[in-house]
Amino acid sequence: MGNLILIVIILLVVALAAVGLLLVLRRRRTSTPASGETSSKKSRSTVALAKEPSQGDKNRSKPSASAQSTKTEAPSVRPAPLASSSGSSSDDKIRILIVDDNLGTRENVSRLLYFEKDLDVIGQAVNGRHGVEMAAELKPHIVLMDINMPDMDGITATREMAVQAPYSQVIIMSVQSDQHYMKRAMAAGARDFQPKPFTSEELVGCIRRVYKVGLPSYQQFEALDQVKTHPKEAQAVPGVSAPKMTSTPVIVVYSPKGGVGTSAVAANLAIAFHQEHGGVALVDGDLQFGDISVHLNTRPDRTISDLIHDGKLEIDLVNEILIAHNSGLKLLLAPPQPQLADMVTPAMMKDIIISLKNDFKMVVVDTHHHLNDMTLSILELADIILVVTTPELPAIKSVKLFLELAQQLNFPAEHIKIVVNRASIPGGIKVEKLEQVLTVSESFRIPYDSKLHFALNNRGLSIYQQDASAPSARALADMAHVLLRSMTVSDAELEPVS
Repeated sequence: MGNLILIVIILLVVALAAVGLLLVLRRRRTSTPASGETSSKKSRSTVALAKEPSQGDKNRSKPSASAQSTKTEAPSVRPAPLASSSGSSSDDKIRILIVDDNLGTRENVSRLLYFEKDLDVIGQAVNGRHGVEMAAELKPHIVLMDINMPDMDGITATREMAVQAPYSQVIIMSVQSDQHYMKRAMAAGARDFQPKPFTSEELVGCIRRVYKVGLPSYQQFEALDQVKTHPKEAQAVPGVSAPKMTSTPVIVVYSPKGGVGTSAVAANLAIAFHQEHGGVALVDGDLQFGDISVHLNTRPDRTISDLIHDGKLEIDLVNEILIAHNSGLKLLLAPPQPQLADMVTPAMMKDIIISLKNDFKMVVVDTHHHLNDMTLSILELADIILVVTTPELPAIKSVKLFLELAQQLNFPAEHIKIVVNRASIPGGIKVEKLEQVLTVSESFRIPYDSKLHFALNNRGLSIYQQDASAPSARALADMAHVLLRSMTVSDAELEPVS
């Protein structure tokens, strides 16, 4: 009897378990279709929304469709210039042209730069020849150039671009990162070399670095473009017409490229003029970062900013502000702090130079390499403009741009002289080739002397004080002699200036 009861209990337990299992399975079957049906409904709803947009969405979608059609139908040989990646104006961005025969590389580089707010890919070219054409048309700040391409390789294209599109700075991209290719690229005029593969950070950093270095060239080219666009306005600028030689000539020493030794040439040439003729004033026209005081080892106790009181120029104080140098020169130095440069306006600078002409036989002016209003005002007063360069591609390119601008501004070509500083520097371009590129028949040449160069920079001595017999000192003396013969300089005795 007991065994029978136990068996019945076991059967009941098994039956209950079976019923429970059936209920669980039934619930799963009923819940799964519902879930799938809900998902299906959601999908159908999404599809319906996509197929039936509002009227406004339809209108907005039309340009996109048009753009897609254009992109599909565009010939693969010459991709059209790309639109800006954001709504910001491209004038505020670094404009970039990509030149590579590989479509995948062009698209990958574009994607790497897409989210950089200050960068704008404005075009793509499929080979070097196409790249030169697009660079001349679009004027990008930076050209990302592949080396190995059909029709025209990247090295040749870079060399052509330096002539046809000098505005643009080239960065070479290549999987071949050996020194041979790097040297060839730099010799052709490239600003940097970016080996493939590269990260977004590496490429963006390289672009920004090259753009910063090229800023002076961009500014000069834009000034030239503005003059070409408004030639009548440029010709109407007072003082731009052919300068006339006077009994007190103004010699302006200028270079569109920084770091070529403009201040050193101005300081030493002024001493050479003074030794041969006397009565020379030297003005530091680089008001923010002038180096005349450093080159001539002079403390700037009095500077040009001391002539300004309550925003007005005290022209009668000019002679009192001049500092006597032990070479015999009279110096008008730049302000001791960059922020004081704004006190002196271009009009004030003109008045100061004219005042100095009344008291000296010759005025030599050193200038800043940026072609701003101040520099242009000084150049307008020049009887002779000495344009300083070095036998290096970046400097030569900048000088060529300035010469084109000078022609647009009606500066007489015979009053512009080229000075090749460090003419004999190892690895430099031959001066004859330099003259051919600049289309000048002759130039003044100052040889390079490394020992003398470092001694002058570190000790603040003029070339004549360091070694009057040095080749560079003799070259400067010869230059002074030639220039003096071409000018009418007064021989009258001057009243002493304290």
